[in-house]
Amino acid sequence: MKKLLPILIILICSINANAQKLTPPHFRGGNNAFHEFLNKNLKWPESVSGGEGIVTISFFVESDGRLTDVKVVKGMSDPFNKEALRVIKLSERWIPAMRDGHFIKSKYTVPIQFFTMQAVQVLDSTKVN
Repeated sequence: MKKLLPILIILICSINANAQKLTPPHFRGGNNAFHEFLNKNLKWPESVSGGEGIVTISFFVESDGRLTDVKVVKGMSDPFNKEALRVIKLSERWIPAMRDGHFIKSKYTVPIQFFTMQAVQVLDSTKVN
């Protein structure tokens, strides 16, 4: 019986681990579609002439794919934060997280990077050399 106990514990743990398999939420069409969506909709704030950085947005993806409680968790200046929030709120419904074959509510965090074309040119020139 003592030899069976470790086997039973391992078996129970592996069954429980499979039962808790979680598929995270994602933008319809995947990461490439999300990047295209951001590139198409994200605008440089008119009231700002310079600056670069990342605005981190968090939100819940509800079990029906709606985005709720969208907020800035780490921001830049107010115009950048507002623009990042605006674009995320434009997003269509996402594919919600799934656990045990059922859609569930889950929290998601996404960094949105703002950069100038000069920064892109500098990065591109460093790749060549």
